[in-house]
Amino acid sequence: MVDPDIRRLLDTVFNVADPDAAPDVAQLRAAAEQAPILLGGTPESVESVADMSVPGASSSIGVRVYRPRADGALSLMLYTHGGGWVTGSLESHDRLCRLLANRLSAVIVAVDYRCAPEHLYPAALDDTYEAWLWACAHAHRLGAEGKRFAVAGDSSGGNLAAALTLRLRARNLAQPRLQLLLYPALDASCSRGAYREFVTGFNLSAAQMAWYWSAYQGSTCVDAPQLSPLASSDLSALAPALIAVAECDVLRDDGLTYAHRLHEAGVTVRVIRCEGMIHGFLRWTGAVPAALRLVQKIANEAKQMLAEPP
Repeated sequence: MVDPDIRRLLDTVFNVADPDAAPDVAQLRAAAEQAPILLGGTPESVESVADMSVPGASSSIGVRVYRPRADGALSLMLYTHGGGWVTGSLESHDRLCRLLANRLSAVIVAVDYRCAPEHLYPAALDDTYEAWLWACAHAHRLGAEGKRFAVAGDSSGGNLAAALTLRLRARNLAQPRLQLLLYPALDASCSRGAYREFVTGFNLSAAQMAWYWSAYQGSTCVDAPQLSPLASSDLSALAPALIAVAECDVLRDDGLTYAHRLHEAGVTVRVIRCEGMIHGFLRWTGAVPAALRLVQKIANEAKQMLAEPP
């Protein structure tokens, strides 16, 4: 059953005449910036926020560093925003990053990666990878301890977080202590059962998600593992995972299937099922009280996993 506050948003804010009309990139990007302003509530204060520029292989990469209001040793988390690899920015996910920083007692490094369709796969992943290397190398300078590193992301950002662990393994580099995947997009074939169960009427439609995938992947095959992590034949030796899925979401089964595959491969994995929620809800904590409670629950689990010995 859809949460009552979510139902109200579906009937008002997200009630569009033709949800499957051909997307307009400029309008999508504008909507992504407005959503947290309308629904995210007042931004939570943190100890400090700093915008920086990271050297990348192709160009500089913008990052925003959040230091939490917390005492003691701080973990470090790289955060990749959602938005179908097309929309989203440091601003669109600012409120969520603040919440996570304080509740995780973590320095959050949010990545302003290059977006599609101007920049196709693997540009976003390349930027995520370069930002990860930089963040790990500068952990002490950023105010974090040098061991408890994590990567996280929502939706398409969850895809980039998962793909990062695959790239690190392929290059024989150390894994994060945790990969936190929030309603992640993990299968470019769009073939999981939830795509048929929630075709339309739940904010993100099946057709819209297929369009986002096509905008990002370009001519890359759908079964390329670092594009579509569920296509990987081997998920062993990856970082422990905490995967949160929304009950009424075309991407629900991407997350659940990935959790099952990781478990089968011997990877520690925990799943949080967010009952009554739809895709994107974590940015609506000002309008959906249950969303704030779930952010706290996710953060509690993630903090516990980060505290466990490797």
